[in-house]
Amino acid sequence: MLSIFSKKTFLLDIIAGIPDIHCHVLPGIDDGAKDVQSSTDLLHKYRDLGFKKIIATPHTLGEIYTNTRASIAKAYTEVKGLVPEVSLSYASEYMLDYEFEQLLESDSLLCLKDNYLLVELSYFQPPIHLMELIFSITSKGYIPVIAHPERYAYYHKDLSIFEIFKGKGCHLQLNALSLSSHYGSHVQRQAFKLLASGAYDFIGTDTHRLEHLEKIAEIKISSKYLATLRNVALNNDRVFS
Repeated sequence: MLSIFSKKTFLLDIIAGIPDIHCHVLPGIDDGAKDVQSSTDLLHKYRDLGFKKIIATPHTLGEIYTNTRASIAKAYTEVKGLVPEVSLSYASEYMLDYEFEQLLESDSLLCLKDNYLLVELSYFQPPIHLMELIFSITSKGYIPVIAHPERYAYYHKDLSIFEIFKGKGCHLQLNALSLSSHYGSHVQRQAFKLLASGAYDFIGTDTHRLEHLEKIAEIKISSKYLATLRNVALNNDRVFS
């Protein structure tokens, strides 16, 4: 639907129905859903907003969220099938840290689909050997999908780094909430700059709580970004459906 007051389109009209490839809906294993009831509430909200398929991506992050294939699978079984209208699968969002390197060596990683691997960077500084790590990931046949690049403030002054990442085989995933002021106006500006440049390959909600989905339902997009954003959404559908 179009906003009555301006020539803007609700973001939800573009992304509802495509797979959400980044969310934290599994119970009790990271900073997302706290328990089965919270997970169920989130899945009901996804259903009500028109989403048909989501890929749960709990954090695997050093000593903070020490998730494994087994712990993630266990959390998944607790909520699988509770909201049958929403197809639920699981992977993980991997922090690129020392522990990740050990998982990479042992091939103990959970992919979004096929060989697409969701990864994130520290918000404080990138790994010193980031380029070497990306090479190690791609050498093993994985396609790294870098989550929310617009949120890494240390890259805000130089968009060219993302061209380098993409040239090395990375894909970039936009956070839907970054198209609002949810993370701050500086992140919002960066998100629209990257969107305008055609840098993004995929979009995800990065939902942790109900209010995240409620905020996403309120986001409106200017007409000048619609074609690019629709192409990003189509990529989600093409690759992950």
